[in-house]
Amino acid sequence: MNAAQALVRRLIDHGVDAVFGLPGEENLAFVEALADSAIELVVTRHEQHAAFMAAAHGRLTRRPGVCLATLGPGAINLFTGLAHAELGGMPVIAITGQKPNRDNDEGSFQVVDIPAAARPLTRWSVAVSDPRAIVATIDEAFSRAMSDRPGAVLIELPEDVAEETMETAYWPLTDPVHSSVPASAAIAAAADVINRATRPVILVSAGATSVEVSRSLTAFAESTGIGVLATQLGKGAIPESHPLSNRSLGIHRPDYSHVAIEPADLVVAVGYQPVEHPPLAWNPEANKTIIHVASWRAAKERGYQPSHELVGDISGILELLGQQITPRDPTIASDVGSVISKLLDNEDGGEGFPPSPLAIVRAVQSAVNERDVVALDNGAYKIWFARHFRAEFPNRLLLDNALATMGAGLATGMAATRLANNERVLVVAGDGGFLMNVQDIETACRLELDLTILVVRDNAYGFIGWHQEEQGRDRDGVALANPDMALLAEAFGASACTVTKTDSLADMLERAMDTSGVSLIDCPIDYTMNALLSTDLYAHAREALARP
Repeated sequence: MNAAQALVRRLIDHGVDAVFGLPGEENLAFVEALADSAIELVVTRHEQHAAFMAAAHGRLTRRPGVCLATLGPGAINLFTGLAHAELGGMPVIAITGQKPNRDNDEGSFQVVDIPAAARPLTRWSVAVSDPRAIVATIDEAFSRAMSDRPGAVLIELPEDVAEETMETAYWPLTDPVHSSVPASAAIAAAADVINRATRPVILVSAGATSVEVSRSLTAFAESTGIGVLATQLGKGAIPESHPLSNRSLGIHRPDYSHVAIEPADLVVAVGYQPVEHPPLAWNPEANKTIIHVASWRAAKERGYQPSHELVGDISGILELLGQQITPRDPTIASDVGSVISKLLDNEDGGEGFPPSPLAIVRAVQSAVNERDVVALDNGAYKIWFARHFRAEFPNRLLLDNALATMGAGLATGMAATRLANNERVLVVAGDGGFLMNVQDIETACRLELDLTILVVRDNAYGFIGWHQEEQGRDRDGVALANPDMALLAEAFGASACTVTKTDSLADMLERAMDTSGVSLIDCPIDYTMNALLSTDLYAHAREALARP
């Protein structure tokens, strides 16, 4: 058994069933070993897309997604996806090739110090120089990718090392150590702080979106009577139709949902990391008492300096904590949630053409059911989905507010489709982000995925144009000239159509989502409504709460 074969065997030991990436001269031994195994090599058209798919796979399975690239340019193409995974708390292991350590007759051609270049983007990057170390290196990679808040790891495997014969025994995988809960004294101290609080609120984020934690969180809220506010990455951690849901934070400025957290004297932050929503956006005076509940230690920064940290198994912590909290009247939290929901429902999306972003959100909400998955790319429309789309289960609205990079939406939807269990999957992408990785529609068609793609087209980098207008600047550098999106999708093998004045977007979405194969809907969008986000929405919410 050579090192590449040992690597693949160890990946199988860790439960890996797919690797996303591109073959290259320097990783052919690994590709060959994959071909002789039960692991599926999902070949994409760009390494960035492969890393995005691995990140989404890790996010949804809570086990590391694995991506593959060759040396130099191929490895560098993974970097945006690795940063996306590291900032977003998604476990990923990247395996890259390199020229041989010995007998390298091509010298420095295509050679970049990839482990050094990846170090600022990942939690660990290493080059394997000894084939006997490959099994231990893989085990360490899984440990680091999964420890604390999940993230990205990179392993470089030179081609001569990959083909060297193992000269050491292959040892079995040991059982991992399971998360524990903090000492009873720490639980009791935090419970005492909560019991003495006047206006506590629970803030949930990405770390609270597993099915198990979602159930524990909902039970905790119900037993304590404390309202729950979600970040964008925490949407669905508690059903947004639940009376104790205070919906979610949409933008990094005061909005309706801020009436749930602005008067709070205590915030119980569950599964939160500051990169997911800036602390000063919800704690501008940095004066709120904060209890941090997560499987990782708090990342402290201005506005997020917890007085108590409960680190370990989140479900276990919430169960023990809930037992020591005196229940309070849930009316305050439910009244706040009701006002937020009414204000959102009363926003007028209009009936004109092209449709507004809010009209598009409502069309999508009408077309999907509670178990369907909606995967978003990044653009101004994402804010409207974050504010208005009701997520009833965790990981049904997949969006990123950590790296918040364009170009990840298609890969996220494709990864979700591969893992789907009778759920339908819809990707929503702006024209700018969609064209960044449009080539991988071919991959979706080749894999025979059942996937619907909604492209909302304003022929511009609309989010940037909106901010230029807000700041009184001219709209410079944002106008785009687009191809015919439907014809482009058809050229890759997908079915496609374009929304016109006489079409019902909701009906078109339902038909597309019920049709097998890859379908694309090209829909123009009018972002005039973004001006509403520049008004004092928080003042409206306060006025509504003050009314009898």
